[in-house]
Amino acid sequence: MKTVFLFLASIFLFAACNSTQKLTKVENVGIEALSNIASNSYIKLKAKTYELEEHILIDNKENITIDGNGATLIMQSLSDDVVLITDSKNITLKNFKATHIEPQGPTGCTGNVLHIEGGADILVESCELNGSGIVGIAAYKTENLKVLKNHIHKNSEYGIIYQGPSIEIIGNTFENNSLGNLYFSYKSTAWPPEEKINSDQNKEGLKMSKNTFK
Repeated sequence: MKTVFLFLASIFLFAACNSTQKLTKVENVGIEALSNIASNSYIKLKAKTYELEEHILIDNKENITIDGNGATLIMQSLSDDVVLITDSKNITLKNFKATHIEPQGPTGCTGNVLHIEGGADILVESCELNGSGIVGIAAYKTENLKVLKNHIHKNSEYGIIYQGPSIEIIGNTFENNSLGNLYFSYKSTAWPPEEKINSDQNKEGLKMSKNTFK
């Protein structure tokens, strides 16, 4: 995937110059467009299966939307995340399925499906996040994370791990996550998180409603 950076630069370089500009929309892209997404980009995937050799990285970017358009993302490495977002703002992920290849042997998967570190104003909507990811969404120190209308299931540990100041979890279906659906701490980054939550609750830093737990 390293060979595609020059191709990507020609598509996205002009979109990275000014974060206040309108989103540059690129539709029906191939796997190469997932290697280095610039700020101010709207990416609409082809409705197909993408076999990823390395995670999709969004690092220190802003104003990005990835519309999966019904695509499936399959991480080929059991130790890697499918999507990694670090120190980024105003990011939307929607309309795709993300998973790992099926593990063989006793070790299983050690990568998350979505992994978010820091940043703010991130939306995950209408996605299917499932095993063999160790956690469907693992998010730390992320402000104003919204998780809306997703199917989060069959993860080998938790549906969501969240340690941070503010998360909304609305209208999702949680199903067969092996150790529980939400592992939560308000602001504290000490490990492990403070609470295991398996029903809708509202408290400081956490708003939950209309979720289904199976």
